[in-house]
Amino acid sequence: MKLKKPKFWDYKRDYYLSYLLLPLTLPIIINNYFLKLNKNKNLDARIKKICVGNIYVGGTAKTPLTIKIFNILKNFNLKSATIKKFYPDQIDEQRLLTANTKLYCFKKRQKALNEAIKDGIDVAVFDDGLQDRSINYDLKFVCFNNINFVGNGFLMPAGPLREKIESISKYDAVFINGNEKDNTNLKIEILKHNKEIKIF
Repeated sequence: MKLKKPKFWDYKRDYYLSYLLLPLTLPIIINNYFLKLNKNKNLDARIKKICVGNIYVGGTAKTPLTIKIFNILKNFNLKSATIKKFYPDQIDEQRLLTANTKLYCFKKRQKALNEAIKDGIDVAVFDDGLQDRSINYDLKFVCFNNINFVGNGFLMPAGPLREKIESISKYDAVFINGNEKDNTNLKIEILKHNKEIKIF
């Protein structure tokens, strides 16, 4: 779901409104805690699942990366597809995926996955869905834009984050998109929270 981000979400300095909104981040903190506890550990052997997601809301180039991974898998002669949850305000992304991949797009990701399994797909690449704990992914990738990174570092609605930066300890790789500036400081910050994570 797309939303218009407040400018203060990306301020790298203290801003009074962020602190005023901090109590409203409590539902996200509680939700993330229980999602972590209820994680399904069983992997479905019929299909491999890769999630390309983010913890920063929007603008991290998940869709182009999803297409790139689909093409890499295709070059390995794996029967692959992409999955995207249907949102009426994400038609452009859906059209891009339809034009460049085999897309399964439904209101529920599990339905899309079931259809892919019926069609004998080997690997499904999910465009978004990192916070959907109903699906146990084999690989989980987190995308960042190197200009905004984590914005002011607060959870919504005080900031642009779905999860705190510390959550990357649960994930397998980070992809930094954006301009060609030196990303050394970003990499140092990421490695503080997960020394083993791969950074691309």
